[in-house]
Amino acid sequence: MEATIFSIVFALLSGTYIFRSFRIIEEGEVALVERFGKYQKTLEPGINIVLPLLDRVALIKSSREQVLELKPQPCMTSDNVSVNVSGSMYWQITDLQTARYSIVDVDKALIGSLTTQIQTQIGRCELDNIIGGQERINEEILTGISSDTKDWGINVLRVRLGEITIPNSVLLSMEKQKAAEIEKKAMISLSEGEKTSEIKKAEAVALSNKVLAESERQVRLEQAEAMALSIERIADAIANHSHGQEAVQYLLAQKYLEMGQAIGQSPSSKVLFMDPHSIPGAIQSLLAMTDGKITEAIAKQPFGASSNIPPSLRNLPEIKPFKPPSDNEKADPNNN
Repeated sequence: MEATIFSIVFALLSGTYIFRSFRIIEEGEVALVERFGKYQKTLEPGINIVLPLLDRVALIKSSREQVLELKPQPCMTSDNVSVNVSGSMYWQITDLQTARYSIVDVDKALIGSLTTQIQTQIGRCELDNIIGGQERINEEILTGISSDTKDWGINVLRVRLGEITIPNSVLLSMEKQKAAEIEKKAMISLSEGEKTSEIKKAEAVALSNKVLAESERQVRLEQAEAMALSIERIADAIANHSHGQEAVQYLLAQKYLEMGQAIGQSPSSKVLFMDPHSIPGAIQSLLAMTDGKITEAIAKQPFGASSNIPPSLRNLPEIKPFKPPSDNEKADPNNN
């Protein structure tokens, strides 16, 4: 009877020992086994064998990717603006033995490293660069944390900056600065448009002037050719006609009258200088062109003949030639 009881107890103890010798580790987890307080081995997912009473599972941790959230932390930018920045870090255990024995508290150490790196990187940047350069800052924070955790058996996968809280006074100043920049760009665009318009107008005016000058040159050329042809024909007519000399005198007298008429129509004062020796000839020419009663016979008489001068002009005083003043008269101002 005693032997039977002993056998039953032995079987129960053996069964319990054997049952406790098998440890099942779930997928996505790793376990750390210690024997008498010293690291023995790492248990992988599945069935693992341990020695009860000698070995114990000291730690079970997830080998999956984990997320560490950081509450908003006060940071100071390089341009002395105080902001609150939150963040998150995605990490994974790669070596449970190193993570167990190289650092006391992995989670606390990760939070401290993430906080320090965020404050360091924010302090190196100006506020404008932080708002538009979060991707670059994330990469720099990840590099810094990876350098801190390289001996912890941990792999930091990603770091993301969260909400960035900016003071209202700073936001108002940024809005004013943005509005000023937009207005500046608008003024630059307007000035460039006006510049382009002025250039186009100048090019159009230059082209118009060029076309007008070419047209005027062509007109003057045609007029010169017409005048040359006219002069050539007049010269031929004068040379080949029996009264050619009289025709030339007629044309000269006509031009002389037109010149006098143009001078007489001018509103300013006029002084007409004439050669005293040729005044009777000039009068004869003018009367010959204006007085229809002068006969052809009188017109053919020599210039200055008494019969060739009308009665109204025969009693004119004699016009003596102008005698220029001597050098003494020029020097004496009282003679004026």
